[in-house]
Amino acid sequence: QVRSLPGITEIVYPLHLCAMLQRCLSALASVIIAAAKSPDVVLLLSDQWRYDWTSFDLPLLRTPTFERLAKLGTRFTRAIVPAPLCKPARASLATGLQYPKAGVVSESKFEDIKPELTTLYEHLQQRGVHTVTVGKDDLTLLKPGTSETMGFSTGSRIYGKDVVSHVKKPIDPYMKYLHGKGLFEIYQKEEETSCDSVENLSTSQYTCPRAAEMRAEDSIDDWISLQARRHILEAPEDRPYFLQVNYAGPHPPLVLTKSMEEGEDSALKRQWPTAHKSVTLNATTQQLMRSRYAALIEHIEGLNEAILAAIEERGGGNSTYVCALSDHGEMLGDFWDESPLYEPLQKNAPWQASIAVPMACMGPGIEPGRVVEDPVAVVDLASTVLDWQAGEVPADFEAVSLRKLMEGGAPDGRAVLSGLEYGDHRFSTAQRRFEDGHVYKFVCCIGACPYGRDVRPAADVPQSGWVRHLFDLTADPLEDTDLFTNANKSAVVATLAGSLQGTFHGCGGAGEVLPRPQSVEDLASAEMSALGEVSVDGGPRFRAGPLRKGFLQRGGVSMDVEEAAMLQLMVQTDIPDAEVRKVARYEEL
Repeated sequence: QVRSLPGITEIVYPLHLCAMLQRCLSALASVIIAAAKSPDVVLLLSDQWRYDWTSFDLPLLRTPTFERLAKLGTRFTRAIVPAPLCKPARASLATGLQYPKAGVVSESKFEDIKPELTTLYEHLQQRGVHTVTVGKDDLTLLKPGTSETMGFSTGSRIYGKDVVSHVKKPIDPYMKYLHGKGLFEIYQKEEETSCDSVENLSTSQYTCPRAAEMRAEDSIDDWISLQARRHILEAPEDRPYFLQVNYAGPHPPLVLTKSMEEGEDSALKRQWPTAHKSVTLNATTQQLMRSRYAALIEHIEGLNEAILAAIEERGGGNSTYVCALSDHGEMLGDFWDESPLYEPLQKNAPWQASIAVPMACMGPGIEPGRVVEDPVAVVDLASTVLDWQAGEVPADFEAVSLRKLMEGGAPDGRAVLSGLEYGDHRFSTAQRRFEDGHVYKFVCCIGACPYGRDVRPAADVPQSGWVRHLFDLTADPLEDTDLFTNANKSAVVATLAGSLQGTFHGCGGAGEVLPRPQSVEDLASAEMSALGEVSVDGGPRFRAGPLRKGFLQRGGVSMDVEEAAMLQLMVQTDIPDAEVRKVARYEEL
């Protein structure tokens, strides 16, 4: 209907046509939003899973979910972590920076990412992504507001297995879940009741012949997987989500449930290969630790399969990027016969078993069935995720997007770095493919090259001088033959040494010897003298004692009574962090 007035022509639509037009426009808007919506991303992050413990390198091991990701996507055989230690590795991934630029140097619970840095998760949030973390992300203490500070919209954050025996009451959602089922005290004593001390091993966490008293569905990794599936199904429909799933295993203690031990296909019923160069490490002990390490890997594989099913239930089976990887590897006894200074267990070492992890990614555009054998940096996943979900990478990120490589492009030839710099663990490594087609790896250490976390009893670790190694990983994947003195490889050494950063750049040059660093006693004395007397919230004043000496000696590697007391203070009170860090005598506090 048309109405004409002086100078005006008005078209009047019947009401039913207006309603129909409104519905059409609404439907069109929904289509446009759906087409513009960024893809969803899920990172399945295990803890302490070494690169060669998948069915591709060890057919005895059953990793069907990892195989599925590799078949539908791209697998990386030399994925290198920025630092072979939980918290620094995760801090680098969170910030897109090489170790130690994020500010986290060691495993201490009280080292934080530099506050001026913007995390991957904050960048995603700013671009409308719903960000979720589940499990042991190891980024901060679980104090109110820390998740939001890191850039998470929601999540289910918990501590790893190393905390529960040091607290008197439940302090995270998983512990509270167990408490509600009457299982908290059982979890507290799990290592004590399941594991045995064995001669010549400094820890009992690898030798756990007795099953846990709780059922598999109540175990920490099952709880993490359950929360991940819930968050996937509850994520908003109108915007993309990012989910980081942080398992606690297969990190020790290597405690299994009865169902993991007794199943027909249990890993305990298979004979596992012994560690490389480990004749002096008891073979029965090796079977005990390796069979349980395998069982935990296989159990997590099943939990990951359930997460993939949840993604498909939501309708994102073909439009979600999924990557499976680990924060670092595990020495698992390798080089036991050749390591008089260090016990070759855990991580903290420059060898491939410690710094290389399994990694496979599938999703839209990723080339299926491809295997990339050039070294790649795990930290580059930070920029890859931003490329997938935001279409751009911040200028201050050192990480380089792997998107083009995953879509079929050629490796860029950069040297990939990994290192640590604290306590008796000071090293940096660089590896890349050279013109002869071989991948070479350079190792630069100060004092000594470590083979694991713990220093052997009575060992006197050198504190000065450069130690250098060169390996041809293509011809010598087990790193047996040192080529550093081979004159034909001097150009390779120079190139890789020149790619190292910070203290290790150039690896000291020819013949240079480092001065011995300031002693632990001097550092502790200087710090305590600077603090003097401290007061907590106007309360009693205490003379600061040699508290920090223990932290400096260990580099935050494990918790003792004092550190456990600090942990309880920081998560259960409102005392400011800076003040708690100054308190030397917790008993008086």
